[in-house]
Amino acid sequence: MTKADNEPFWVLHGRPFRNSSLVVELFCHSRGRVGAVARGGRGKPLLQPFVPLEGTLHGRGELLTLGAFEARGAAPALEGRALYCGLYMNELLMRLLHRHDPHPELLGWYEQTLRALVDDETPLDLLLRRFEFRTLEILGYGFSLTHDVTDSPLHPERCYRLDPEQGLVADAQGFSGAQILQLAEGSTDPGVRRVGRDLMRQALAPHLGERPLNSRELFR
Repeated sequence: MTKADNEPFWVLHGRPFRNSSLVVELFCHSRGRVGAVARGGRGKPLLQPFVPLEGTLHGRGELLTLGAFEARGAAPALEGRALYCGLYMNELLMRLLHRHDPHPELLGWYEQTLRALVDDETPLDLLLRRFEFRTLEILGYGFSLTHDVTDSPLHPERCYRLDPEQGLVADAQGFSGAQILQLAEGSTDPGVRRVGRDLMRQALAPHLGERPLNSRELFR
């Protein structure tokens, strides 16, 4: 039996279990993504996505038990499209993270992005692109937006396609080098933002499999 007290965590997803309990997927500071049973959890309003929590986890195997927990700060007030963005981030982490594989740096980046969805003036889609890019980088799947697979600087007048396992490869049918470089600089140009969306979808595809992300439908 293992036990962790005062473990910081966020709820990524929850589903009913038996009469009044929940099975929750948690993103924890020291344990990564874990599944846990919260007895009586359906009667505890704090136990939902986008509330920063800390509590006690104990047990072994795939499904732990969540003991006492409490809020460790104010929840970001996500509404409308910002809420959709948060749900997308949660689903992305559910699909990308292996259980019991800690990524404290990613948890910090997740928290920072959630608050930026409310407080930052940056367009929401750019915040998501940054979250996607940094998440892949932290998980070891990152690639450069300024250099190709040979480590040569991107040429603005050339085009490049993405090889998800290696990086950007020169290809006349690919994305504009100039727009990729603008993307790296944080451009808010609509055409550059579309390139960022399409590029990151290609980068994520091998890691997400064929099943589509449900949260993407919310933006339609």
